[in-house]
Amino acid sequence: MNSVITLVSDYGPGSPYTAAMLGSAISLMPETRVVEVSHHIPVFDLTQAAFILRTVYQQFPKGSIHLICLDTSIALHKQFLFMEVDGHYFLGADNGVFSLLFDEKPNNIYKILLSPNAITDLFPEKNIFLPFVSKFLQQGNLNGLAEPTAIMNEKQGIQAVFEEHLIKASILYIDGYQNAITNISKELFERVRANRKFKLYYWGKHSIDKVSEHFHQGGPGEDVLLFNENNFLMIAMYRGRAAQLLGLKPGSKFVVEFEDAETN
Repeated sequence: MNSVITLVSDYGPGSPYTAAMLGSAISLMPETRVVEVSHHIPVFDLTQAAFILRTVYQQFPKGSIHLICLDTSIALHKQFLFMEVDGHYFLGADNGVFSLLFDEKPNNIYKILLSPNAITDLFPEKNIFLPFVSKFLQQGNLNGLAEPTAIMNEKQGIQAVFEEHLIKASILYIDGYQNAITNISKELFERVRANRKFKLYYWGKHSIDKVSEHFHQGGPGEDVLLFNENNFLMIAMYRGRAAQLLGLKPGSKFVVEFEDAETN
């Protein structure tokens, strides 16, 4: 059974941990393709890991196995979870990342059956995750590998909070072009907007009052608002580094205020 394995980690660029994961994967599963989604996640930043993975995993073929290689201490989190969602498989520690990754709790959740010495393993991604995946691909089922469980550790979701005339949101991710990607989906924005005028405020006073279709619709150095390929609202700047120049970073808060229908 061939598959695609993806890696999301906080190992950092040029890490020997990445090389060890790739070498071990090739040795255990020579026919399986390994794709490095990102190793640039800030250390232990589960929110960014979840956001990146949830925006890209559906671009991979169904049957792909996505390894979340952050905060994987079994002594701390007690269990490693394996689950199928939308035809994709996900594997990681029960550290709260799955409540950030999915809007709804998956139906079938399993914990990996571990050997007694697993508690002392300092590199479970290589020594536990990859051997588990190899065995799962070989036999095509979870017999003897995992058993049903429930998510024990949950974190507050990354969805924006909204009212009739207001969306409270935050910056989730800064991409390589310094575009500030928010946690407002196009579906949510348009549903709350209901064809009304709006203003997006950040840092209390700066505002944007229209959604553009292209970066160049703003002049050089002018901030623009548009939806990215994954339909998340983002603050950008034509030929500029928006996040750096505007002082935005992951976790920065902002609000979108909509006109009252009576004043429209």
